[in-house]
Amino acid sequence: MRILFIFYDNESRDNILPLGATYVAAYVRKHGFLDIIYYCQDVYHYSEHHLYKYLQKEHFDVAALGFVAGYFQHQKIKKICDVINAVKERPFIVLGGHGPTPVPEYFIRYAGADAVVMGEGELPFLNLVRALADGTCLSQVKGIAYRDGEEIRVNEREKPIKDLDEIPFPYIEPLPMEYYVKSSFLSSPLDRGMTMCANRGCIYQCNFCLRLEKGIRLRSTESIVEEIKKYVRDYGVNLIWFYDELFMINKKRVFEVCEKILQENLKIKYFCAGKLNTVTPEIIQIMRRSGCTAIDYGIEQFDDDALKKMNKKQTTEDIERGIRITLENGIHPLFNIIFGNLGDTRETLQKSLDFLHKYNDYGQIRSIRPVTPYPGSPLYYLAIEKGLLKGPEDFYEKHKNLELLTVNFTDIPDDEFHQLLFEANTEIITKYYDHMKEVQIDYFKKVYSGKDLAFRGLRH
Repeated sequence: MRILFIFYDNESRDNILPLGATYVAAYVRKHGFLDIIYYCQDVYHYSEHHLYKYLQKEHFDVAALGFVAGYFQHQKIKKICDVINAVKERPFIVLGGHGPTPVPEYFIRYAGADAVVMGEGELPFLNLVRALADGTCLSQVKGIAYRDGEEIRVNEREKPIKDLDEIPFPYIEPLPMEYYVKSSFLSSPLDRGMTMCANRGCIYQCNFCLRLEKGIRLRSTESIVEEIKKYVRDYGVNLIWFYDELFMINKKRVFEVCEKILQENLKIKYFCAGKLNTVTPEIIQIMRRSGCTAIDYGIEQFDDDALKKMNKKQTTEDIERGIRITLENGIHPLFNIIFGNLGDTRETLQKSLDFLHKYNDYGQIRSIRPVTPYPGSPLYYLAIEKGLLKGPEDFYEKHKNLELLTVNFTDIPDDEFHQLLFEANTEIITKYYDHMKEVQIDYFKKVYSGKDLAFRGLRH
């Protein structure tokens, strides 16, 4: 059984390591399927024509693609599947990830795929390739939807793997790792960073969030530390991006991970995702001592009524206190702010804008985007219930860009809504570049006065 994982080109300057696919590949290799090839369109920006020629020369039994629910990915996956379907010795096409999981029938028809792996992919994908290798019926494979002639059948969901330590570290050895090992916008150009996960899932249920599985499962601290050591040893890494949905689950878990990092004297820096209602000075201080330099907080809106309606489980008091504590301890807070959810008004947008300006440490270029009811999220099903969406096809016809409304949940007319966002983001960007202009001028002032001989120019 020869399996090809295709990493689609997101047309970005930098793409992160595709963790989901490399975890799945590691798991099926652990169970005997060793002939796995990666096609890194993301790294080399190969065209679809290049993929076609590649598939004409190389034979694969299975071609697998994982992707998120976005307008760009929706179009890109269709182009790639069209290429695969045009190949003479066509492999069996499997889709997976946040994009197809909630609406598998739609994506099988739309993309011309053979199957969708629903939820976390390790176990369902393994059982699928086992069935394909043995020539057995797919009706008994839990966690997949599949094409059966003209029909599409959706099987019972597979239970996610409970003990995450059973899953091997991501299979990354064949990858061009010097591309994926890189610094970040909040780190030094000399830093070498890697992405990894310390847990899976989230204990919260925000109405805009698409979840692959319910609940949360934690890796052992021993496993986390061993993976970090591997990256330090094999790739010279000194920076870790924890790509968990939520790293800061509670005080007990944060202390367990941070104390283990300190005990092992790892000397790393790391970024993670946090929740502001869990922030205390004790938590932030041990995170700082263990190497945390930035925390990505989902603020969403700075208004208590709007936060309650989106089921955010935090208050404006939580937000302001948590941001102050984070800044006071020398950690960069990354702000995620969205507009257009239930309860949002012109006034809530202004509150969020004022809050952003008050606590902006200029560590990143920020913007405010409209909320998008991605298929599978509670907001998506509410939009269908209210007659604002008819289903996945209607969603992707309306979802044209991240900066534009897909569904308007407010009382503000669409044109005015977009104008408000334009004015807010113009204000944010103007303040950012005004600040950066002063910073750059100050660099020159210091070097010309002889006070800062380390300055090596704006482009360095």
